Amino acid sequence: MKILVTGASGLLGQELCPLLDEINVQYWATNSKIFDITNAKMVDEIMNKVNLDFIIHLAAYTNIDQAEVNSEEAFLVNHTGTKNMAKIAKKFDIPILYVSTSGVFDGTKSSPYKTTDQTNPINVYGMSKLKGEEEIRKITKKHYIIRTGALYGKGGSNYVDAMLTYSMFNSNISVVDDQVCCPTWTKDLSRQIIKIITENKPYGTYHISSSGHATWLELTKKIFELKKRNVFVTPIEKSDFPRPAKRPRFCVLDSENVLPSWEKSLEEYLLAK
Repeated sequence: MKILVTGASGLLGQELCPLLDEINVQYWATNSKIFDITNAKMVDEIMNKVNLDFIIHLAAYTNIDQAEVNSEEAFLVNHTGTKNMAKIAKKFDIPILYVSTSGVFDGTKSSPYKTTDQTNPINVYGMSKLKGEEEIRKITKKHYIIRTGALYGKGGSNYVDAMLTYSMFNSNISVVDDQVCCPTWTKDLSRQIIKIITENKPYGTYHISSSGHATWLELTKKIFELKKRNVFVTPIEKSDFPRPAKRPRFCVLDSENVLPSWEKSLEEYLLAK
């Protein structure tokens, strides 16, 4: 099997690609410097020269706050870029796997979101990713759309590592306590992506995130507890911490417990650091 991986240098790509090595899969790891997904002509020209069996589309504009300021760029990458990759998948009649976000929901539910729930993003990032989903579904039937969120892992900027770094210089940290998420380890998610590819799962939309959920305050406290750091964490409401982009209050996906609990995975990740 020959696979194209877009956005391979990102947080998820740096965890996924080594797992592809482990199962002896041939893959072409790309990033925006060598493969500009927003340039339809260039994408088409390059793809005509290679032979592929599968596309894993990870490339994305992921800075939620910057997306509010640079909305045109966010839509160019997440909408137009994804549309270009979907067209390639259709042209060569190969499956495409697209990683989307829990941010396609508005966060007004009080129970985990199912794949059948109505989408209603409340920020530019969520809107642009939803547009990408729509293009995938419209263009090719051979698709997997994976929604996830609150990713952390080695090889890239993420909340867990940021808190560890910040706590080296600060013994008192303020964190929002009125937003709920599913902290998800990129290694866990990557393992599920491998399963989808190798086990020929039915095409469609999947929710994949850690089991359970936590507020950002609970996550932060658990990080310091596991690392045995004496840091005082102060709860604040999101209204006291203004940011350019609105955040869904409840960003929890119903992933049917396919992944371990967020506490167990976080502990395993931190023990290896």
